[in-house]
Amino acid sequence: MIRFFRALPALVFLIAASSYKAASAQRGTVSPGPQAQPSRRLPNVQIKTPDAKGINLSKYRGKEIIIVLFSTECEDCLRTIAIVDKIQKDYGPRGLQVIGAAVNEGAPYSVAGWVQRYRPTFPIGFLDTPGLIKLAAVPKDTRPFVPIIMFVDSTGTVRVQYYGDSPVFKEQQEKAIRAIAGSLLNFQAQQAAKAKAAAKAAEAAKSEVPPAKPEPN
Repeated sequence: MIRFFRALPALVFLIAASSYKAASAQRGTVSPGPQAQPSRRLPNVQIKTPDAKGINLSKYRGKEIIIVLFSTECEDCLRTIAIVDKIQKDYGPRGLQVIGAAVNEGAPYSVAGWVQRYRPTFPIGFLDTPGLIKLAAVPKDTRPFVPIIMFVDSTGTVRVQYYGDSPVFKEQQEKAIRAIAGSLLNFQAQQAAKAKAAAKAAEAAKSEVPPAKPEPN
């Protein structure tokens, strides 16, 4: 892991402080574990791409999302990318989408070659420092380690987030990421089943209502 921020100007810290607001969210079966960050709404941040098309996060609303913020110069980040690439292949058919964003200083110039070399199977772009701070809700005076991994549910709520110095990134990294992703997917399936049952019950109740009698002349 590497510490991404060497130094940040005061203006950037102000942006971080203003964006760091925990949002109330319906709790599922996720067990955050150590050093998890609080739940909040996923901010509307456009992840840039070398082809200038960009990655619009709102496009993935309705899916469970794993966002990995990494450095193209970080070996630990590469291991995490390899893990989530496997998870994307396994859980993608169930509605999971992994998205990556390089956040190191030279990312706009290095990410295209990095993608060409390692060929991940999910979308990858890059973020500048203000974009990183807004997306990851980096609090004031924090210099976080990468990779940063964010788990976002189908409603667009960041349910769990870890910095690169979390124990989650130690020996059991793949097991931990799979467990959290699986928990989010299971919760999504449960909510979908409840909504379907409620709609079916409402339709049945509607069909049981007798037609209104015509008013006498």
